[in-house]
Amino acid sequence: MTKITREIVEQGIDASIGAAPAPTVEQVTEFAQSTIPYHFAAIAIEPFYVPYVAPMYHAAGKKLCALCNYPLGGMTFEDKYAQAKQAIADGADELDCGIDISAFMSGNYKKVEEDFKPMLELADGRIIKWLYFCSLMTEDQQLKCVEIAVKLGVPFLKTNPGYGFSTTLDNVRLVKKNFGDAIKIMTSGGVRTTEDAIAMMEAGASRIATSSAFKIMEGFDQ
Repeated sequence: MTKITREIVEQGIDASIGAAPAPTVEQVTEFAQSTIPYHFAAIAIEPFYVPYVAPMYHAAGKKLCALCNYPLGGMTFEDKYAQAKQAIADGADELDCGIDISAFMSGNYKKVEEDFKPMLELADGRIIKWLYFCSLMTEDQQLKCVEIAVKLGVPFLKTNPGYGFSTTLDNVRLVKKNFGDAIKIMTSGGVRTTEDAIAMMEAGASRIATSSAFKIMEGFDQ
């Protein structure tokens, strides 16, 4: 097993401001500036903030990810598509995109698949993550959901939106056991310490979405 180092964890983090509902533009900009000394994979922000943050963040050679159809996954396809399209136009480098979770839980898998195909095309080579709320699902549902993502050629999963939905090591192991390297995993929800992050990557996660990015990094210095 590859030793999970500080460098691997740092470069696998999608950092978010977290814990602040509807932060001001100034708060999000300050948060983005505070992440610049780190080598995080990206920062994750809602589409509204992208045009304010992107010029400064790109000038620093950093990437940002827009959170679309988030956190509850209840937007119509038309709204979700428009949101993602605008985020890309405003400078988003990646998209975290919630699937139609209601359709999936209702067994309408065709709707979920057809809903996401245009999002993949819109991403046009950018990383787009399939946000699927694994905490709401049985193991069989998780496997079916990931199967659809793999079929579509989605590059990354995002396990949960956070907001009280915590990902377990077993959620990650289930995907790795059944799909191997066919799709990458970004674990989200409940990763708050250095030990949490290392354990998730040892289980098979490639990325970690967290509002505790600084705390995780500090843990390596203790």
